[in-house]
Amino acid sequence: MASGITAGWEGKPPPTQQDQLDLLQAFAELRLPVGGGDLMLRGGRQEMSFGASRLVSVRESPNIRRAFDGIRTSWVDSQDQEVDAFLVRPVAPRRGSFNDSSDQSQAFWGIYGTAAFKAVPNLHYDLYYFGLESDDAEYAQGIATEHRHTIGTRLFGEWSSFDWDLEAAFQFGTFGDADIRAWTVSSDIGYTISSWPFSPRLGLKADAISGDDDLRDDRLGTFNPLFPKLPYFSEANLAAPANLLDLQPNLTLPLTPEVELGLGWNPLWKQANADAFYAPPMTPVENTAGGSSSSLGQQFITSIEWAATAQLTVGGTYVYFTPGDRLEEAGGQSGQFTALWAKFLF
Repeated sequence: MASGITAGWEGKPPPTQQDQLDLLQAFAELRLPVGGGDLMLRGGRQEMSFGASRLVSVRESPNIRRAFDGIRTSWVDSQDQEVDAFLVRPVAPRRGSFNDSSDQSQAFWGIYGTAAFKAVPNLHYDLYYFGLESDDAEYAQGIATEHRHTIGTRLFGEWSSFDWDLEAAFQFGTFGDADIRAWTVSSDIGYTISSWPFSPRLGLKADAISGDDDLRDDRLGTFNPLFPKLPYFSEANLAAPANLLDLQPNLTLPLTPEVELGLGWNPLWKQANADAFYAPPMTPVENTAGGSSSSLGQQFITSIEWAATAQLTVGGTYVYFTPGDRLEEAGGQSGQFTALWAKFLF
């Protein structure tokens, strides 16, 4: 079950925030021993998240998490090899009670596999294909029916004091009469200095996500992040991962075994100046296509989490955003975001 309630919202809150009561997950599942592993067959309403959650995730930031209606099967063995296949439609939240239903304008299917390189210790890889059909998809180029295919790979692991998570994907298909050619490359690398006080982790996240170089030609270059984790860049959830270049140097400090402090700085730019800036979930912001500058702004991020008990975690974050020249030209202003949360597992 899920219930999302808001107060003091200026205007009408979106249904991902205001949804009084509904089913978040309700499915039947069968597990069978097959081929030295376990086969799972599942049908109904369910959450899905794959890999680093860059393209398929549960959407943590809003009150109502993301779910899908459909079928899914997975096979996993004792060596952490896993293959998932699915055919689903995303669930469209609606204000009210017990009225959420499948979004009939979208169909989503794919296969996702993960395994370890046996010849290289602590190195793992993912391979995947996703298909998306969407009626009335909207980009700065216009509105049309979208048939999009995504193929990608991810490498992740750790060695000594280093850790890394690298991912790349390519998209093709059609958008109305236009051909789709889009791509993304993302990284999250870190180094932990165990000999220093607090054993800090120095990290660097970076993304290059394609945009559309020409809004009037017969090709769409804007990457569609499908169903990504939101928030993607910070808890303030200001930008969708489309037509973006960004860097995020960050520092993680375990102040005690139970308390962890995070600090980060995140400048953002448009990858293709002709294209728009996209706000979550995937909306081209008015008057942001073109312009004399590609600078979108920067955000300063602070977060802290306290593992109070084995079941209870308490956390908070503060984000300060200043717009760059392009968003200032479109009327963008500075802003602050604060959040507190508690998670209890049982």
